[in-house]
Amino acid sequence: MTTRKQINDRIEAYAKAVRSRDAKAVSELFATSFDHIVHGIGTDKNNPWNTKRESDPEGIKEIYEEFFSQVSEILVEYTDRTIDVENNSAAMVVRVKNGNTCMENALQIKWNDDGKIIFFYNWYGEQP
Repeated sequence: MTTRKQINDRIEAYAKAVRSRDAKAVSELFATSFDHIVHGIGTDKNNPWNTKRESDPEGIKEIYEEFFSQVSEILVEYTDRTIDVENNSAAMVVRVKNGNTCMENALQIKWNDDGKIIFFYNWYGEQP
């Protein structure tokens, strides 16, 4: 069975890939089949915080490449983690700062037995 440490390590691997702005590393964390949904702020392609849905690893790489090209600097923390070892999943608050943009997002991730992401749901929200 998966341990809390393994799930925390998986969250940290994702955080490291995002912080280092490595779209390829992010995409390699996903399984070959998965559900990735970002409930963002509208559908405007020019808004990096837009709504997105993807189920292909190459598509994930493209989403993150585009996001990193639109967002020059980002501070992000993955906090308030709730870990479910029985279901190989976690939910957390993601605190994001980019210039004047401050958000608190809800993120839920589920991994397969190989430690690859099969379910990734993120809801953007403005910081209170």
